[in-house]
Amino acid sequence: MTLQTQDSPPWLRMLQIVIGGISIVLSMFILAYIGPTILTTILILSVILLVIGIERIAVGIAMPSPRGSRFANIGIGMLVIAFSIVLMQFPVFTSAVLVVLVAIALLLNGIARVIHGMSSKAAGSYRAFLIGVGVLSIAVSILVIAHPISLGLVLFALMISIAFLITRIEMMALGISGRERSITRSISK
Repeated sequence: MTLQTQDSPPWLRMLQIVIGGISIVLSMFILAYIGPTILTTILILSVILLVIGIERIAVGIAMPSPRGSRFANIGIGMLVIAFSIVLMQFPVFTSAVLVVLVAIALLLNGIARVIHGMSSKAAGSYRAFLIGVGVLSIAVSILVIAHPISLGLVLFALMISIAFLITRIEMMALGISGRERSITRSISK
């Protein structure tokens, strides 16, 4: 087995930058206009989840990584997309269950970040950043799942928007930096 480095493909870097930028703008919009309507917040969070799911699938397809990590990224991306579609299709019903569904999606995204950070062979600071963002997402989601009523929908939307904003800044930084990926491959002679 040898350790090789591979640059992120240019299209993946561009996708991470564009999707990260869109998600940051949407997250900031939620933070600025959180009070006017919960329905708008639900729809914006649904779109944010949709772009997060697309990015997770793209990372799972494009980046050479251990088989389990690749399938985890694709599977979690598909689950996040499914949650976002449910949120978009049934906004009135969803307002009653939004707290739990979005917290579960954020929990899955946090788990994916931690798995990615732990399996990455990149520099320690990059791995720590991935794991830290994942742990933050997991902590916020568990807090919301544990106290969905007492936190309320507005506070929930605020907390989730901040967590999404942080994870999307991380995605844009990754796309802009084009960090090299360390991969382990078996080379047959």
